[in-house]
Amino acid sequence: MLDASDRKKLLNRRMRMLNRVVLGGAALFLPIYIGITLTGESADKLENITNIFANINNQVSLTVPADGVRYMHFFHGPPEEGHKFVVIDIALQAHLLLAWPVVPRCFQLVDDAGVRYYPLSRSPFFIAHGVELAMEQKRVYEGQLLFEMSAERKHVNLLFDRYQESEEAP
Repeated sequence: MLDASDRKKLLNRRMRMLNRVVLGGAALFLPIYIGITLTGESADKLENITNIFANINNQVSLTVPADGVRYMHFFHGPPEEGHKFVVIDIALQAHLLLAWPVVPRCFQLVDDAGVRYYPLSRSPFFIAHGVELAMEQKRVYEGQLLFEMSAERKHVNLLFDRYQESEEAP
């Protein structure tokens, strides 16, 4: 005969095993169910699944035309001493409905020394669309981003990613 603590241990082991079986079954069944539901036994809908997964990975597309980057020494005022302005023409499009706003800190310009610059909030893009843009799906947002960088540097890359405020530890 088992005492109460042994029965409790045995029950806990059996519950853990049951949880593993249920979670494993759900992990196996859920993708199959989603595939069958979305395809409706149609090959065309099966191709749409790959597009859906591609859109999830690439929620936003950012394009810059070939002649879309200009260096300027005046843009509605001069830059700080030893700096220049970089104006970049962009087109931004959300493939899915975003659950986060596009803010100036979503963009970063990287120079040839690896230094990153955020766009100025007085960029024409943010003046036209606001500094906290809730993007609509499939709509293209065009404008110009204005950066101020060191005069002796050149741009290398324009990065775009979701920006979240980080909470500092007390």
